[in-house]
Amino acid sequence: MTTLPVTTVASLLVSATVAFFLTPIVRNFARRQGWMDRPDGRRKLHLHPVPRLGGVAVFFAFALGCGALVALDSVGLTPGDLSRSAYVHLLIACAAVMALGVADDIVDVRPLPKLAIQALAASYLYMHGYRVTDISNPLSAESVSLGWLSFPLTVIWFVGMSNAFNLIDGLDGLAAGVGLFSTTTLFIACIINQRWEMGIVAAALGGALLGFLRYNFNPASIFLGDSGALFIGFALAAIAVRGSMKSSAVIAVAAPVMALAVPILDAGIAVLRRLVRGDGIFEADGDHIHHRLLRMGLTPRRVVIVLYGVAATFGALSLFTMTSRSQVVGLVVVATSVVTWIGVQQLGYAEFAEIQRALRHGLVNERKALGNNVYLASMADQFAAAEDQERLWALMTQVAQRLEFERIEMRVEGPEGSRSRVWEKGAPRVSEPLAVWTVPLGSEGNALGTLVLTRDLSAAAQFDPAYLLNSLNQGFVPRLRTLSQVSAAGTAHSPRLVGHRTSA
Repeated sequence: MTTLPVTTVASLLVSATVAFFLTPIVRNFARRQGWMDRPDGRRKLHLHPVPRLGGVAVFFAFALGCGALVALDSVGLTPGDLSRSAYVHLLIACAAVMALGVADDIVDVRPLPKLAIQALAASYLYMHGYRVTDISNPLSAESVSLGWLSFPLTVIWFVGMSNAFNLIDGLDGLAAGVGLFSTTTLFIACIINQRWEMGIVAAALGGALLGFLRYNFNPASIFLGDSGALFIGFALAAIAVRGSMKSSAVIAVAAPVMALAVPILDAGIAVLRRLVRGDGIFEADGDHIHHRLLRMGLTPRRVVIVLYGVAATFGALSLFTMTSRSQVVGLVVVATSVVTWIGVQQLGYAEFAEIQRALRHGLVNERKALGNNVYLASMADQFAAAEDQERLWALMTQVAQRLEFERIEMRVEGPEGSRSRVWEKGAPRVSEPLAVWTVPLGSEGNALGTLVLTRDLSAAAQFDPAYLLNSLNQGFVPRLRTLSQVSAAGTAHSPRLVGHRTSA
């Protein structure tokens, strides 16, 4: 067993050394080729063009650092169930994802082809043992078999983590540093679970990130690019799958999710925000967590340090869930979820405020809106049955009161000129923001006048305006036309409407 710690340290040192010396070579090559990330003042906030492709240096440092596994296997000393072929399969899949990132850094690959290649790489690993067939319940010692869901959930895990790291790569040192904290957490998890074979892989990735951060921390002279962010997320997904397993197939879901909480949280928020706004899920924006922290007045360096602290905290909680009883784990998961939600609220996302409002008022408002819509549908018949203009107007004021309008005014054109009638809920609210709806009153091509409805702009309309318009068009307007014709012929005895005003 003494060989294992030595091999782990050797893997870490080799990868860190290779990354330290290889990164400036890749940086200078990318600069000569013109493969630069140029600022746009919106999402890319650096001041000057910076070379991409830092992920190439990280990947090759990682691959060489993991070479200790092949060397051990060649002499029959590979621990655990990860053979040389399993390591080679991991390297092949990661190389494919890294190459995809290189292509995206240089020529900009579209989202769907990127997802397809990532899914193929994940499927390749699934077929070679990187899979989860059971998930342990964090609240008990029992495990749940995934059955046929094993394959799609494993692929989603790999693809999701790969892109989650890509999304947080927005500030100098952010993705690489968060990746280092996550790698450290997963390394300790591997040791706790006696998964030394994945511990060596984690050490290699951690060393590569450590050597690269010398050039990537603020002010960065080279960026990870998609070649690095996609690869790091993919590799961490693989380490989490095998390193967090308590047996050959069962994974404790709380531990790896908490270990990778920062990119998972940011990606989840981004997807939810875009769904609420109606934007495309793959449409880039400048509203990630780090952008929000910048708008709150923090400097880029402080934002990175704050998120490092968050990543370290989640990492510690991840390890705590692995070493505690199920009841304690449940409390930790619940408490962490509540604190995380409160923290997200402090970022001031309008989308989440709207979700809260909908959840808080949704059931009450929907019930009231449903009742109002049914009421409006029945009003068409009542309008049509009004015996005179006085009754028609009385029904209209009833509708205005139920729908919480502040004021209505009916202007009718006739042979005697323009006539108007006004109803107000109370004294005019001069200082309040008001919305004014103007509804033309027309029947059979003839303009009878207009109906002007005023309501409080800050109060949500608890009815469907289409129901109101339908009730007016089907009942109110035809009856108004008939009564107006009767009045014009001198057969009706309803009071004249000139300047008449009523109040609630």
